[in-house]
Amino acid sequence: MIPFFHLLFMLVAAPDIVAFPTFVIENASPLLENASEHTRVAVITVAVSPHISLIGDPVIINANPVVHPFVLSRRSTHQWELFTTRVPKLDFETVALYSLIIYAKDNQGATASQAISIQIADVNEPPAFSGPLAQADQATEIYITEDTAPGTVIYRAAAKDPEGAVLECFLFPEGSGFTIDSLGTISTAAVFDFESETRSFSLVIKVVDPGGLFTAGNLKIFLINVNNKDPVLTCSLFNIENAILSVTSINSTLHNKINIILDEEIPIGKTVGVCQATDEDNLGDLTFELDPWNIYFAVDKGHGTVVTAARLDVERAGFARVQSFSIKACDSDQRCATIAVIADIHGINDNSPFCDRYLIRYTGKEVIANDTVVAKLLCHDLDDPPDTIHYAPSSGPVGSGQLFKQVPNAENFIQVAKELDYENPEMIAAGHVFEMMISVFDDLYLSHTAFYKVGKVTAIDEDHPPNCVMYKITSGDIQVIQRFWIHPLSGMIELTTQPDYETVKQYNLTVEGVDCDRFHPRTAMTMVTVDVEDENDEAPVCTPSFYKAVIFDNVVAGTNINGFELNCHDRDSQDFEMRFEMVSGNENHHFGFDPTRGSNTPQLIVKNPFNFESGAELQQWYHLVVHIIDDNLKHSRATNPRTGTAIIDIYVTRVNTSPPPTTSSEQRKGLTIVYTAINTYTSSDWYIPFIFTLMAVFFAGLVSWVCFLLWRYGNMMGCCQKVAKEFSKPKPTGMKYIAGDRNQKEKIVIGNRNKKQGVLTETTVYETIFDGEAVDPVSGNVYEYNSRTGARKWKKKPPGHQKESLVNMYSPAEAHPPEEPISLKIPM
Repeated sequence: MIPFFHLLFMLVAAPDIVAFPTFVIENASPLLENASEHTRVAVITVAVSPHISLIGDPVIINANPVVHPFVLSRRSTHQWELFTTRVPKLDFETVALYSLIIYAKDNQGATASQAISIQIADVNEPPAFSGPLAQADQATEIYITEDTAPGTVIYRAAAKDPEGAVLECFLFPEGSGFTIDSLGTISTAAVFDFESETRSFSLVIKVVDPGGLFTAGNLKIFLINVNNKDPVLTCSLFNIENAILSVTSINSTLHNKINIILDEEIPIGKTVGVCQATDEDNLGDLTFELDPWNIYFAVDKGHGTVVTAARLDVERAGFARVQSFSIKACDSDQRCATIAVIADIHGINDNSPFCDRYLIRYTGKEVIANDTVVAKLLCHDLDDPPDTIHYAPSSGPVGSGQLFKQVPNAENFIQVAKELDYENPEMIAAGHVFEMMISVFDDLYLSHTAFYKVGKVTAIDEDHPPNCVMYKITSGDIQVIQRFWIHPLSGMIELTTQPDYETVKQYNLTVEGVDCDRFHPRTAMTMVTVDVEDENDEAPVCTPSFYKAVIFDNVVAGTNINGFELNCHDRDSQDFEMRFEMVSGNENHHFGFDPTRGSNTPQLIVKNPFNFESGAELQQWYHLVVHIIDDNLKHSRATNPRTGTAIIDIYVTRVNTSPPPTTSSEQRKGLTIVYTAINTYTSSDWYIPFIFTLMAVFFAGLVSWVCFLLWRYGNMMGCCQKVAKEFSKPKPTGMKYIAGDRNQKEKIVIGNRNKKQGVLTETTVYETIFDGEAVDPVSGNVYEYNSRTGARKWKKKPPGHQKESLVNMYSPAEAHPPEEPISLKIPM
């Protein structure tokens, strides 16, 4: 420590010589830059002659720098102490030397000043962060995507040492997947996965100077889920061969191609596969589509059900027996999983045989010899492959032991079984004319099954062969996927897939019947009306179906989370017929909906506050699964209620701030009061007409008040115009008042009237009276002053009194010279 030194300035007082104040300053060693507030820097003693005193306290003037952290404080009568203040802070790197001048003055006018220099000593200070890390009580949050490549710079910690020394940076805990270099640059050192690893990291950044002093900052890194994974598609495809169904399953991660066999003529809308898709990213709904597109198949965009969309008929010209398409499941960013399907269409016996001629006549002369061919039936089958056609006698003398027989291994040939003689009694009994009927058929096998039998259409045809009619639906099945199918032989109308009441409430089907005449077919038509009944088959749908939110743990009960509310609709139910349940993820019942039923737009609220400080709660991530059920009926019970689903993810962030004040009931620990309101609106309740009546009365009063204001405004306008006309008339415009000095006993007022303009001029003269005396501190001379007006004048040495007047005058300029003056005497 440098010893105290004394500065002594002395002046010898001689007669008639002014003695100046003298300073004695006791200054300490150099002041440390980290010195606390109110640290004594020096002791200042000011010596003055006897019978002389200082005026006030010494002051600091002409400081260098001008802003300094020092102040004088009186210690005794002639002694003061110099202390440090809080602002500005002592900093060696900013100001190393302060120069102050202490100024003092006594009551004799003598002044003195003394310069004092204060050296600031350098102290090794710990480094400090700048930016968000400077807030030691809070953690700096950083968000990075999960697919961030290793070596990517995610943050730069800015720190500075007051002494300018080189700093070292450390990151804890080690092995967290992040690294930091000597400049404070933080980079990723691993590959992160939002779906399988930790989703947040808490890091501590430590900055150390060469002296071992350090500072630490908290860093919180959160992973952001990105769409970086393809969906996984799993399909169960049906094989339908000869009406026998089998199922084959396939997963897109293992195989991407499958072969199936389908019978032709399966009903349109028949389900041939069911697909499900999952996405680990879980960033939205997945949609299904066929790519490449196929005219004969379709897939439900939302549910992944594969159905037939057109008739599969291998006998139709140009039809390909092998159909191919791909089932694709894609997310919102068009990341897709694909399974290729090759369908082999298997032909079935769906066409009845037809013949070239349905009526054959043979006329022969006797005697007709045995084995003579009398008829040749030429019939065909369009099925692919063709079926075997069978010919069976149904009536007439044909068959074993009859006059006619079928040729073995050629049943379509009819020949004479024995000689036919015209005079034979058997021939005579038969009238020489024989009628036979041969039934033609194949191996009839229908391979379809009906979803629901609607009804049957029957047509009558009296031609030969009788009632040989083919049926088909020509119009009325208006949707892309046809809902109805008619049996071509029996006329039975069947429902192939489930209809939708909300889309089409009624079908008007036109059924056409065609007879078996190949060359000149005749047709008949009829109209079949099918009414679809409504049932609860639609689940509620909410938007958004997936929602993410981040909230703080100091949110109070009853708060609507980020203003979020579900917006739900049901195609076959009213909006007030829905209720809401959180079936999973709502640990400790922190969340709920308001209201829980009777509304289609409930708000997501916090029911119970969080209490992380007690240690009883540790969970910060909540995955809420919400069920929306359409069974909230007031007067009846729902049959077959449907359930919709919504997903809500909430992350609770901890804060150190205390929660805002709540109501008295919420301040009680362990007590939670939840008010549940149910929408019970009924149009017949008493308050409905009362509210409408009150609104009508209010509206009538409002209209009356507006009419009154309009009427009053009209009267005021007339009154204003009348007053304006009166003021436009000529009036006296100018008067002049003149008042003399105080010796005058009265004042004369001169007025001026002008018809066009008027100017008022007033002049007042006052005599100043000086009723006080004082000494000027600069010159020492005596002056007189007026205690009311503040007027001053020097006091002359010779006795006497000279009066001076201070005249206050206010004279607006006159626009015209006064005319016709009028004098008035006004007593003062």
